[in-house]
Formats: sequence, C-alpha cells, structure tokens
Amino acid sequence: MDQPIEEEEVVFPCDNFTMVCKGVYRSSFPKRKNFSFLKKLKLKSILTLILEEYPEQNQKFLNENNIKLFQFGVAGNKDLMDIPEQAMYEALSVILDKRNLPLLIHCNKGKHRTGCLVGCIRKIQHWSYTSIFEEYRRFSHPKSRTMDQQFIELFELRNVVADPRYLPDWPEIQWKEGMIATMLFDGGLKGLQELMPADSRKDNDVSNSREQQFTDVHDFVKHVQIVYLQMNQNMHLGMKTGSIVNATCKSDVQSKQVSIQRNYCSTG
Repeated sequence: MDQPIEEEEVVFPCDNFTMVCKGVYRSSFPKRKNFSFLKKLKLKSILTLILEEYPEQNQKFLNENNIKLFQFGVAGNKDLMDIPEQAMYEALSVILDKRNLPLLIHCNKGKHRTGCLVGCIRKIQHWSYTSIFEEYRRFSHPKSRTMDQQFIELFELRNVVADPRYLPDWPEIQWKEGMIATMLFDGGLKGLQELMPADSRKDNDVSNSREQQFTDVHDFVKHVQIVYLQMNQNMHLGMKTGSIVNATCKSDVQSKQVSIQRNYCSTG
C-alpha cells in the first residue's frame, strides 16, 4: 500500500526580506501569511521602527514563539523630518548584543527607516559609503531619500553603546588581544593606548579623579565605556567639569598588564 505523500508547507517570505549579516535580517512589516516563514528563522527578537501600536495578531505570534519585541518608534523621513538619533543608538545597542540574535528589523515597507538602521550597521562594519548607499538605494527603489543618506553619513558611531562581552560574532568587530572592540570609538578596533592616550601634563585642571584595578578585561572595558559616556555628556552639557581615569587591567592568564589613562578638561 502506497504511503500518502506529505505535502510540503508553503511559506511566504516578507517583502523586501534579506539577510543583513549573521543573525540579523530585514524586511517589510510581517503579515499573517509570513508567520510560517518567520518560524523557520528561529528568531529571538524582532526590532520594529514603527510608531504605531504593534498589532494584536503579531504580538500573539511573538508570545507563542517566545520572541522578544523591541520597538523604537521613528516617523517616516518625509518632508525633511529629522530621524531621532537616540532611537537609532538604542536600536543598535540591541542589535550589537548577540543574546538578542537572530533578530529581524522591520518598519512598514522595509525601505527607508530600516535602510537607515542597516546603513548604520554597515558603518560599524567599515563599509564604504559607496557600498552603503548602493545597498540603501537598492531597497528603497524607486524613491530614495537624500535625507536618509545624509543621516547615515553624519551618524556618530562614538555614541553607540555596546557591551564587548556580547558583541556579535562578526569578523569586522571581533575582540583581539590588546585591542578594544567597541562602537564608542569611531566604530573601529584600535589599541587601548591609541584610544585613551596618557596626558603627561602635571597641572591638569580636573574636578574628579578615579583610580581602579581590574582583574577581568571585560569589566575593565565596561568601566572605560561608562566613564567615556560621562565625559561626553559633560562636554555636550557645557559643564565646567573634567575627569581623569587611571585604570589598570591585570590578566593572570596572559600575565600581561594593560593600562590606559584618559584626561579630559572641559573649558566650557
């Protein structure tokens, strides 16, 4: 007796769907017919850039499949409207945490807002502007927006916060011995001494001094990030404050010492 032939499940990818890089996908807004396809991606998270409340049927799908929802509302960049940078910074922090991956990024059509966020990812990955904008235009066709491309070009990577312990396994941002893999410093891998050069001046007008020792390199890096953000915040607020940091990281395993010093004086 012939065995009945099982019919294969038909799945429908979302419009404008593609893989951005390992663990990150992009698409238009998922519809009910796309749910079977999304299941096969084994997503841990969905990151949406829409302003509106997430639809009930989509929220139910997320709950049933244990998928986290991150929502950073961004208005469509029409009529010269500014894209909120803070939303993009927060979105990138989510994406740069491998605990949230695999992850799907979407807006409504998966073109402009999603394209801006993906463009910022490409900057982190050291893509050339030519390649970044070519990718943006390919997905935004037939209506590319100059303001979106300008936003990508002017986007400051130094304000993106990422925990080096949980950076994705992308070759562009891998941790290397003696180097810091963080988006806080121009989006690249640079030596610690180059990032935070020692200031040999004896008379340094500072209002705050911190000195700590660390036995774990990740705690050390996290400390550097926090202090750097505090200094940046003071600078942006025009405060007449400064901060000097002496941090030493000792690794018993490597039997090496890594030290950094950052001096900052705000003349406000």
